[in-house]
Amino acid sequence: MIRFVALLFLAPALAWAGVEASDEAVLLVAHPRMDDPNFSQTVVLVAFPQDSGPMGVVLNRPIGATLGELFEEDEAVRGRQDAVHAGGPVQPDGLLFVFRAAEHPVKALPVIDDIYLSADGKLFDVLVRKTDDAANQRYYAGYAGWAEGQLDAEVERGDWYVLPMDVDVLYAMPEESMWETLLTRATSKFAASAPAMSTVLPQLSR
Repeated sequence: MIRFVALLFLAPALAWAGVEASDEAVLLVAHPRMDDPNFSQTVVLVAFPQDSGPMGVVLNRPIGATLGELFEEDEAVRGRQDAVHAGGPVQPDGLLFVFRAAEHPVKALPVIDDIYLSADGKLFDVLVRKTDDAANQRYYAGYAGWAEGQLDAEVERGDWYVLPMDVDVLYAMPEESMWETLLTRATSKFAASAPAMSTVLPQLSR
């Protein structure tokens, strides 16, 4: 294992063995009136572990540090220039990562297609050494999590727009304009059904 310097790894549902999803991952787009500073003007990737509430990471809040800077004492990671993002208010000293894999890793949660979310330290050790695959990796400090029924209530209240997962949002969309771009997409998509946004994705917190 590498020597951890600035961040510690988490042990939520993502670190369990045999992690599976009960639903497809989605994107949450904060409503403009969202007044929670943790989520104001954010886009959140949310996945649904089978045995816990929804959880995910904020995609558009870089912390202003690279992976190499946070692990500067580890020779294998020191040169990595990947931006690290503030994934959410829960355990902000922990690290999660999104990546591609040909097969489902044991300690990773499916997101979409060949993309997974994990917080497993051993998997991180392998991943950061794949420098030729850095474009397919994203790193997040902390995560967002909801208790059973909590996210349903927030969507029904109108705090969030719900969009299908989109790989281009992860790997191609500029983060500085991500919220505005997806807000436009969401408001156009749901304009006719805005009063019933909670029906867009039934049983979010299954």
